[in-house]
Amino acid sequence: MERTPKLSLDQELQAAVAIVRIGLDRIRDAACRTEEVGPHAAALQALYDPTKPDTGVLAAVADVVGTISVSVTEVDHDDIDRVTELLDEAQGVVQDSTGDRIRHALDLLAPLLKRCEECGKQKPDVEVMADPFSTALYPEETDHRQIPLCPPCAVKRFEES
Repeated sequence: MERTPKLSLDQELQAAVAIVRIGLDRIRDAACRTEEVGPHAAALQALYDPTKPDTGVLAAVADVVGTISVSVTEVDHDDIDRVTELLDEAQGVVQDSTGDRIRHALDLLAPLLKRCEECGKQKPDVEVMADPFSTALYPEETDHRQIPLCPPCAVKRFEES
């Protein structure tokens, strides 16, 4: 016996939209809780990452539109070809046009990102922190050098101590 109550199509879609909105709110909140550039760039990359264009929110939206476009071809109606043409265009606009604009914005923000002192890369997740190496060795000290590190390099410095 199935214990999951059946939702109407409208209820199911409303729940899905609410879940997506919660995720988008989290992305927005992660970006906007600070004036630092890194979280803004990271949130934009969550929407569209030029190095991995098949991941992220825009790719997921484009995939849904594309799947619906293919599925709707089974409907017997005179205007289905026009419907699929419009959906195919929408799929392209979501990922290509919107993604291209986000890529361009990320390119403009890139020089403003902090550079990790260890690996030398400018990345959104680089933070200025007390040196994990000296902090681990001398926890009683209070004046540890502040250095910009990405999370993997911070862990590496801590493990080397």
